[in-house]
Amino acid sequence: MTLTIDEESPNKGKTLNQMIQEASAQVTFKNMQKLCNQDEYIIAGEKYKRVVLNPDQIVELNKLQKIIDETDDPKVRMEKVKQQAELCLEGVTDAKWKKTDAARMELVIGACLLISKGFCDY
Repeated sequence: MTLTIDEESPNKGKTLNQMIQEASAQVTFKNMQKLCNQDEYIIAGEKYKRVVLNPDQIVELNKLQKIIDETDDPKVRMEKVKQQAELCLEGVTDAKWKKTDAARMELVIGACLLISKGFCDY
């Protein structure tokens, strides 16, 4: 494969890996921006509505995230992710949780965390 970059390109002097990382970051940003501006999500065929969090709930959400960031135990991590989902989303039940797409749920929770920091359009 040949990659040609003209003299005026902002990618001049960058490796292919660097360009891929930048492109990936841009896609991630756009995807999170889209998620942050939604009020409803469909995850594993189940519909959830985002909860407007009060200050105490935002504190709890961030405490749970701190535990998640500091733990190496995957079971503890998933328990805390579930607690975050229960805080952020209407309709989370034990039965739905057992069949959810955990990776997508974590993306939506990430959007909820970003919203709590003001990353959304109003």
